[in-house]
Amino acid sequence: MADGPPHVGTRWTWPRSLVLALGLGILLSLPSLRVGLMLDDLMHRMVINGSTRQLGDWGPLSLYEFVGGPGSMPERLRESGLLPWWASDSLLVRFFRPIPSALLSLDAWLFRDAALPAHLHSLAWFVALVVLVGWLHQRLLPTPVATLATVLYAVAGAHVLPVAWLAARHPLVSALLGLLALAAHLRAREDAWKPGRVLAPVALAGALLSGEAAVGAVLLLGSYEVFGRRESWQRRSRHLAPYLVLSLVYVVFYVSQGYGARGSNGYLNPIAAPWSFLGVFIQRAFILMSELVLATPSDFTSSAPALLPVIATVGAIATFGAWRMTRLLQPWLSEREQDALRWLIPGGILATLPGAVGVVGGRVLMVPLVAGSALMSVLILRGWQAAREPARLRVPALILRSAVVVLVLGHFGLSPLFRVGMALALGHVANEQWRVAREAPPCDGTLVLVVSSDPSVSQYVPAAMSLTGRAPRGFRLLSGAPHDHVLERVSPEAIDLVVQASPRKQGFWEVVNRESAPPAGTKLKLGDLQVSVLESSESGFMRARFDFGHVLESGDFCFVTWSDNGLKRIELPPPGQHLALPHSRGPAGL
Repeated sequence: MADGPPHVGTRWTWPRSLVLALGLGILLSLPSLRVGLMLDDLMHRMVINGSTRQLGDWGPLSLYEFVGGPGSMPERLRESGLLPWWASDSLLVRFFRPIPSALLSLDAWLFRDAALPAHLHSLAWFVALVVLVGWLHQRLLPTPVATLATVLYAVAGAHVLPVAWLAARHPLVSALLGLLALAAHLRAREDAWKPGRVLAPVALAGALLSGEAAVGAVLLLGSYEVFGRRESWQRRSRHLAPYLVLSLVYVVFYVSQGYGARGSNGYLNPIAAPWSFLGVFIQRAFILMSELVLATPSDFTSSAPALLPVIATVGAIATFGAWRMTRLLQPWLSEREQDALRWLIPGGILATLPGAVGVVGGRVLMVPLVAGSALMSVLILRGWQAAREPARLRVPALILRSAVVVLVLGHFGLSPLFRVGMALALGHVANEQWRVAREAPPCDGTLVLVVSSDPSVSQYVPAAMSLTGRAPRGFRLLSGAPHDHVLERVSPEAIDLVVQASPRKQGFWEVVNRESAPPAGTKLKLGDLQVSVLESSESGFMRARFDFGHVLESGDFCFVTWSDNGLKRIELPPPGQHLALPHSRGPAGL
């Protein structure tokens, strides 16, 4: 067992190895700096400038408490048009993230509408995170393995949303503080560094105030004590106690104050449907494992839900393959590597699981990537070393070499390409949102968006219109289904909207805002608007009637639909006639 693979020099030692990782990470982040304000950024700016004061009780420290707070119940937000009519009465999407909220509010106060300095702020958190991860890798692993592990972490495609999207910065903040707690705890335990006993719990408290990534840090720290220390359970429990108490207080507060997510297919609820939860949870967990092992971007699944079972299957195979490869390479692992992987592997897996409860994406992997990049570095370097000693191998060297090549191509090919491509795509979405808002037909009444399956249009273009001083008096979205529609005029005051699809698919905004489709017979009243679901399927309504209570040509309404890359005004047919509305993808490809 050697400390490093043969023929690996010491040129890239700490801190030079860190400069390499930072250089590559920053280089891949440059396209992210060109992304403008978009999606939830727009809603956050409306909250900060006071535009939503009459609609909800959001403030500069509660930007992530989207739906379900005391002053932001679903019924109220449906009435105002901030939520679509099909949003569930039980919808709750409310997260406790006061520190990231305060940082975004500070950005708005310091930089106004300039996105670049705010992105540089996010980049600073990313740089600090890579520095800390590099320190952890150097402490835990031999130099060549640690160098590659930190580079793998820095170039990972999972960082694209936290760096490129201001509203998604919170995983960087929470992960940095959570891993700082881990680093301080390691020093306190292994070096008898007394300040670490105080710094670690304080840092963890800050992480818990910043986002759910802190839960992963707690699990990683717990894994270190359970699997990485060789002491009595009593002694290990005593060192874990402060973090367990903090975590318990956090969970009790979180639940008792009504934080969390439910009433949405995007976020899983184990209590409402445990067996359904388990199946989807396992699928999402393997999708995230696929990204950790093979660098397959889990963010793809949001725009291509048909790929969910495929990527999950790939993830299950990759997870098994990584386990087998680790077992196979045991004779080539140094004692230091074995000691580190003994707790990093179970800790990384445990830290991945909380991310499978919500909308899947690489942003939830900031903490698990510490362990994932360490393991991948070991498999790449030790795998290549072992392939050069075929006499000692229990499998053909070609198979091992092929596995190493797959890992290298994934992490140094697919992942960086996705990161750059995704950043460019996000920049396009941001630019298109502002363009569509500027070019939308003027409306002094209620803007009725008949069909748009892309939330970058249906939810956020109205927000961009408000921020540019072009806000209509009201807003209604009638359908988010990703299919062709037919609009049938049934009376001077009412229309039927028919979804033409078999099988019917769910739009992204339908998934996020409801657990199950509104059944036939559902009726609700939103001001003067009466909505009646006449026909429905498991995926969503098939025919719904919208009675506006006024003649539709009265001037109180502006009917538009998403078509040909813009909001187009539509001329309603006379009663008894119909109008075909072909499906058109939006800027986000949905």
